[in-house]
Amino acid sequence: MSARDELLAAISFNDAANAGSTPDELVDAHRLAAIAERDAQIIEWLAKKAHEEGTSNKERRTRADVLFRMADKLSRGAVRPPLSKGPDPVIELSKSEQQFLAFALELAADQIASRGDEFDDADEAALKKLRTLTGEVTS
Repeated sequence: MSARDELLAAISFNDAANAGSTPDELVDAHRLAAIAERDAQIIEWLAKKAHEEGTSNKERRTRADVLFRMADKLSRGAVRPPLSKGPDPVIELSKSEQQFLAFALELAADQIASRGDEFDDADEAALKKLRTLTGEVTS
């Protein structure tokens, strides 16, 4: 289970409703705030390193200039580290796709029930997560 999934499991819908949003929106907002804080720290560090290079010779001035440009690009959003990507895309299925998926998941649930010793909690958690794509409300 990913850290995002663990956090979503820990946040109840009541907590989210009290904040006026869904658990997914709260997690995404927290993630974006953490990314912004991390980016600010990186920008500050790059500027510090650029100042440390000084201006004593051409090579050091060039390194300092590169560091300043990197900090500037990051501050403008021109450079996005891989972890700064937005939330996962939303998967929307048509009604017929949801019905087909529900049928396939029922077959999978039957297999898990009949051959239980071959499956673990992670398999059941995956099945439960996939059921959310069918429009089913799972508890």
